[in-house]
Amino acid sequence: MDFVSLLLLILLILAAFLPCRAQGAGKVNIVEHLVSEAREKHLAQDRYWNILLHYQKHLFGVESQINDPAFFLAKNGKTDPKSELTATIRTLFQPDTRVAQPYICKFYARFTWLKKTLHIDPALFADRTCPEVEKISPRAAGLIFPTYYMNNPASMFGHTLLTIDTGYSNKRLSNAVNYAAYVEKTNGVSFAMSGLFGLYKGYYSVAPYYKKIREYGDINQRDIWEFPLNLTPDEIKRMLRHLKELEQISTNYYFFDENCSYSLMFLLEAARPSVHLTDRFPLWVIPIDTIKAVGSAGMIEAPAFRPAKATRIKYEISKMDDSGLAKTRAVIQGKLTPEDLLNNPSEREEKIRILDLAIDEIQYLFVSESISKSAYKKQLMGALKARSRLGKSNESIDEKIPAPPRPDKGHGSSRISIAPGVYGGNVFLETRFRPAFTDLTDMDYITKQGAQIEFGDTRFRYYPEDRRFELQRFDIVNIVSISGRDAFFKPFSWEFNTGLRRKEMRDGQNGLYYRINAGGGVAVQWKWVGLCYFMPQAEADVAGRLEDNFALGGGAGAGVIRLFTPFLKSHLSGQIMRFGPGDAHLEILASLVNTFKISQNNHLTLELKWENTRHKKDFTGLVAWHFFFPAFY
Repeated sequence: MDFVSLLLLILLILAAFLPCRAQGAGKVNIVEHLVSEAREKHLAQDRYWNILLHYQKHLFGVESQINDPAFFLAKNGKTDPKSELTATIRTLFQPDTRVAQPYICKFYARFTWLKKTLHIDPALFADRTCPEVEKISPRAAGLIFPTYYMNNPASMFGHTLLTIDTGYSNKRLSNAVNYAAYVEKTNGVSFAMSGLFGLYKGYYSVAPYYKKIREYGDINQRDIWEFPLNLTPDEIKRMLRHLKELEQISTNYYFFDENCSYSLMFLLEAARPSVHLTDRFPLWVIPIDTIKAVGSAGMIEAPAFRPAKATRIKYEISKMDDSGLAKTRAVIQGKLTPEDLLNNPSEREEKIRILDLAIDEIQYLFVSESISKSAYKKQLMGALKARSRLGKSNESIDEKIPAPPRPDKGHGSSRISIAPGVYGGNVFLETRFRPAFTDLTDMDYITKQGAQIEFGDTRFRYYPEDRRFELQRFDIVNIVSISGRDAFFKPFSWEFNTGLRRKEMRDGQNGLYYRINAGGGVAVQWKWVGLCYFMPQAEADVAGRLEDNFALGGGAGAGVIRLFTPFLKSHLSGQIMRFGPGDAHLEILASLVNTFKISQNNHLTLELKWENTRHKKDFTGLVAWHFFFPAFY
C-alpha cells in the first residue's frame, strides 16, 4: 500500500468516526442547553406539563394527585414541577441511548411533548421510541356511563370509563380504559367507608370492552350509555401516550373526589389540553357530573343506549301474557323441554318469544352464579337448538326496548331549597342544602325503582314568632333502594340512614338526637297502584335528653311510590316504631310527598306529615322550592 492509499484509508476511518463522536458530543452539550431553554420558556408552569404530572394548585403551591414515587424522576417531583422537569430532561435526553431507553416508554408522553415543545431535531433522537404505543392506530374514543346499581353502595352513583376503538367493526371489541380502587375482599359498606378516607389504592387498567359489558350489563343489571367523543386520532394518541405513563402507577382512591370520574378527566385533558375539566370540581365529583362537564366542553356527541340483560328480560316479560310466562318458567325449570314446546299448538311467534326469554334468563342465571356450569350448558344448548328451528322472528326486541331519558339531561346533582311551612301551629321558614343527589320523588334519575341517595342533607329552620333559629336535620347518609319483585327477579329492598333529627322528648320539648336506622323488606310493582313496599326496621337513638341517654327500637315502614306523569311523582308512606330498652316510647308517622317538575333545575314539593310521638300529635305542612345546580363551575 503506497502513501497516498494509506492516507485515504486514514481519512475514511476518521470520516466515519468523527460524526459519531460529534453526535455524542452534541447530545452531551444539548442536555444542559435543553434544561436552560426549558427554564427560559417557563415550561414548568406550562399547562400541559401540569396535566401530565397531575399537578393541582392548593393554598401553599402545587401538588401532584399521584402518590406513587415511581411516577417521578426527582425526589421532590410530587411538589416541585421545576425539579421534575429538569430531572426528566436529563434522564430522557442523556447521551447514552441504552441508559435512556428504559425510561422512554415509561415517560413517553413527556418525551414526545418535550421533543416538540423544545424543537429538537427529530433525527437526533430518532432511535428513542416506544413501539408498543406507536403501533396502535386509534380511530375513535367514547365515554361510557354504566348507570346506578343500588344493591352495592360502591356503585350507587354510577361509573365512568373510556373506550378506544382501533378499527374493529364490532364496538364490543374496543379497549376499555378504567380507573378503580383495588379491593381484594370487602363488603359494600366497608368499601364506602374506606373510600371516604382514601384507604384504597386506585389504578388505571385496560381490558376488552366486552368484559366490561358482561360485568356491568349482564351481571350487575346496569344499563350502559355510550357517549362518542369527538377526539381526533392524534388527540387519542396523546391520551394513549399518557396512559402508558400511568401503567401500574397507584394513587389514593377517594370516594367523593379522586375517584373513577375525576381521574379519567386527566386523560381527556392530556388528549385535548385546551379543555379544563379537573379544575372545575373544587369539592367533589360524581360520574353524572363528569358526563355533563365533558359535554359542556363540547367533547361528546349523541349517545347510544345499551340495555342490560335484566332490562331486556323485563321488557320481554312485560310483552308476554301469564300463559307465556308460565311456559317460559317451565322451560327454565326443566318441566317443559324445548322440543315439547315446539310441538305445542302455540303460534310460532309466541314460541320464539318464550325461547328468547328462556335463553336470556338462562344466561343471566349463569353469569349471576345461580346455576351450575353443567346445568347451564344443558339448558342453553337445548333452548338454542329448538330456537334455531323456528327461524328469524318478525319482531326485534332490541329495537323496541325504550331508552330512558338521557342521564346527562337530568337536573344538577346539588340542591338548595327554600321551604315555608307550619309545624304545631307555628310558622317557619326552612332552608336546605343537599350536595348529592336524588330522592324517592325525583323524576330524573333511577326511574326503574324507588331510589334515594342523599349525602350531607342539611336543614335549618327559623321561627319568626319567637325568633328561634335551629338545626332541624342533618343526614350524613340516607340511602333507600326499593326494587319491585316479579316472576323472574326477586330483589331485596333496603334502607340505611344516619344523622341528626328532631323529635318530642320526655320533657315535652322538641329536641335534637343522633340516630341510626336500617331496614329491609320487599316491594311489588302493582300496575294501577304503583311501587308498593314493606320493610321491617330497627333504630338506635342517642341524646342527653333521652332516658338513660339512648333508645333502641323496632318497627316497620310501608308505602307507595307512583309516577303519575313525567312531571308529577308522589310518595305515600307510614311508619310505626316501638322503643323499649332505654327511653321507652312509641312513634307513629304518616306522610305524603308530591313533587312537581317545573323545569329541569326547578322542582316544587308539597310535604304533609302527621306524627304521634309519646301520644302527642303534631302536623307539619310545607311547600319547598328546589333549585338544582351542578357540582362544577
